[in-house]
Amino acid sequence: MSIINRDCLEYMETLKDDHFDLIITDPPYGINMTSDGFGGSKNADKSEYIKIEDWDKEKPSLEVFNEIIRVSKNQIIFGGNYFTDKLPVSNCWVVWDKRCGITPERAYADCELIWTSFDKSSRMIRFVWDGFIQDNKNRIQEKRYHPTQKPVDVIRQLLDRFGNDCLNVFDPFAGSGSTLLAAKQKGYVFVGCEISEEYCKIIKERLNQTNIKNWITQKTVDK
Repeated sequence: MSIINRDCLEYMETLKDDHFDLIITDPPYGINMTSDGFGGSKNADKSEYIKIEDWDKEKPSLEVFNEIIRVSKNQIIFGGNYFTDKLPVSNCWVVWDKRCGITPERAYADCELIWTSFDKSSRMIRFVWDGFIQDNKNRIQEKRYHPTQKPVDVIRQLLDRFGNDCLNVFDPFAGSGSTLLAAKQKGYVFVGCEISEEYCKIIKERLNQTNIKNWITQKTVDK
């Protein structure tokens, strides 16, 4: 495994075509979500808000998306609806149901759209992640480190469905490391690129704390 503290475009430009089997990533949507002081979530002990940064003022360039597609055989990109001008038409969108009929309808989005490069039917995954509410059945709630942090369980569901022929996983916008944790738990080789030194430290701490023994499962085949 490798955590790279570097601009992802600079790193990807050093790679050969199809270097990775799969990219799973959550790029900045360019909606400046922290401009009103929203930090995403409080820490697990509810003591302080996560540090606010100016990381979401702009979307990644077309060059970045072109490199993502060039250096990997397949791609899964959260928030794909924000990047339709930079991504090819897809047959296989994934809808992540974030309420699952459990939480009331609120200002938060009911679902999230995930773009994929797979030539398969569109799919739905379900996991409650509504503000501070988490689907933590028989699990310890995930501590929130990043304003747009994705649940490790959601990444595992994507790997279960789409990772059958995958050996290595790359996340060019690693953030707090959810993709890398899920890849580790599933037994994949993984690489993450994160431009923030602070978040690189958080990723390493999370990876060191992860108990993978109960999570390595046989990959499922999507038919």
